[in-house]
Amino acid sequence: MDLFSIYLVMLNRQSRSIETKTMPGDYDFGLSTEQEARAQSLHESSISIDMCSMGPGGPALYDRLPQDVIHERLEQSAHSWQKFRHGMELPYAITAEGASDALRMFCAGHTGASFALTGVRDEELSPLERLKQSVQQIEWMDFANTAEDFRKAQADGTYVTYGFAQPGITGLPRELEFFDKARSLGVRSIMLTYNRQDFVGSGCTERTNSGLSNYGLDVVAKLNDIGMIIDTSHCGKQTTLDACTATRAPITANHTSAEGVYSHDRAKSDEELEAIAATGGLIGVYAVPFFLASPEAKATVEVMLDHIDYIVERVGWQHVGIGTDWPFMLPHGIAESTVGVNIDALGFRSEHGIAMRQNLVGYDDARDFINFTRGLVSRGHDDDAVRGILGSNFLRIFETVCG
Repeated sequence: MDLFSIYLVMLNRQSRSIETKTMPGDYDFGLSTEQEARAQSLHESSISIDMCSMGPGGPALYDRLPQDVIHERLEQSAHSWQKFRHGMELPYAITAEGASDALRMFCAGHTGASFALTGVRDEELSPLERLKQSVQQIEWMDFANTAEDFRKAQADGTYVTYGFAQPGITGLPRELEFFDKARSLGVRSIMLTYNRQDFVGSGCTERTNSGLSNYGLDVVAKLNDIGMIIDTSHCGKQTTLDACTATRAPITANHTSAEGVYSHDRAKSDEELEAIAATGGLIGVYAVPFFLASPEAKATVEVMLDHIDYIVERVGWQHVGIGTDWPFMLPHGIAESTVGVNIDALGFRSEHGIAMRQNLVGYDDARDFINFTRGLVSRGHDDDAVRGILGSNFLRIFETVCG
């Protein structure tokens, strides 16, 4: 069976059609016909989870949505960051209203993914509340409150999501009760810090490396107590190590890379990788090209696989997953006018190489998730390792921590 036919089988399974002018998931790994068939079978039968999704659609989804609706809705957003948030939410709302089914084509790429939040205060949780209202109207989408919800989605050919909160510029709140509300609304994973120093601890681009504060230790204990996954992706080295020492449950760095492959502030050192794995936790590799290699390199999915292979060699495939973190499910103009012009405020610097229009070659949106499966097959990983990296490793942690 050729690649085109194989891909159609996967999409037909979920009762949707595709446009064949451009073929997603066709990065050239030089696979044989037998390898392609194996990769397709593995992808179709595996639970695949994007632990840090900025939306399954990417900018390409917006070309398939009703343009008059987009213009009307986004023009109502007065503030640039409001437009950013509304833009990330709009595809779900349009789908719920029955105005377009384009989102379903993109969600077909994997079993489920996180929904991005900027914190757990009331205003930061409001997008999740709106999403829940939309999901109630989308018959093929649901929330993953327990591990069983992922298994059901895989069996039924549907899609699940859950909240993942990355604290923004203001950091996490000082009141621990916000975490209880976040969990009740569907948040299942919380990152301790963003890039800068805050009340919880030191971020990965901060000048100092001071680790967790006393309050940060309280947050770790609270998240352990209520069954929330602790994430350390943007945390500084000592913050990450402190969290690994303090936690009573597996923790993650669900969107990062290996410093041993490419040195970057967003990468994790060998010591951090080993500490996270020692908790029973998981390291997710992102699809952010300029964090995986120099911006001039125009990184491909092969470079992402280099990081995956390195971490597998260091701590074992049981502790590796995928958290793409890129690109945003937004028109390029909105991403540039929000994130793009606020790089400094977010704690990034020019040397971090952020280029809003540069995608990882071989990953433009969730339709390309199968390229990770195909790439893992090309690198010689066995079936258990492929299934683990795609999602079953994260499912194990989700079940252990969240139920």
